[in-house]
Amino acid sequence: MKRLILFAALSGILTAASFAQNKKADKEAAAKVQYDKAIAAIEAKDFVIIVDSYEAGSGNTETNTDVANFLSYEKEFVFLQGAIVAGNGYTNKVDVSDYKMSADKKGNTRIEMQVKGSYVSAKIEISMKKGSNYADVIISQSKGGAKRFSGEIIPRAESKYFKRPGVV
Repeated sequence: MKRLILFAALSGILTAASFAQNKKADKEAAAKVQYDKAIAAIEAKDFVIIVDSYEAGSGNTETNTDVANFLSYEKEFVFLQGAIVAGNGYTNKVDVSDYKMSADKKGNTRIEMQVKGSYVSAKIEISMKKGSNYADVIISQSKGGAKRFSGEIIPRAESKYFKRPGVV
């Protein structure tokens, strides 16, 4: 009887350990799929970064819930919308020049580009760690300070961002 109980307990522990390993493998596989999608979207220049968290004026990190604050790269133009991203309330359509995409020795992806539009002229730096689709973005405007925010890089077709009418 004691052996039966011991066997049942041991079987339960082994089963639980097996499920934990499967969950970890599933999470890693899902993260790899998201990373691969993000890299493909970056290479196609067809992606959106909706602001998840941002650096407020006081230096504190704040959380954003508004899908109208975003950066999107749509084939040949970049759109910057929201005060968190562009420093104004417009939907800013900017031309891209000097676009560079690189990966370091660890596999982290870095994008640098110069953008110029009616209200925004800036350098945009996007950094994404290998294995994740979460990016840190720094927008250094030629007139004014830098805007810093983070969010997921998502293919534009899968994103649920809100672009206001009246692009400038």
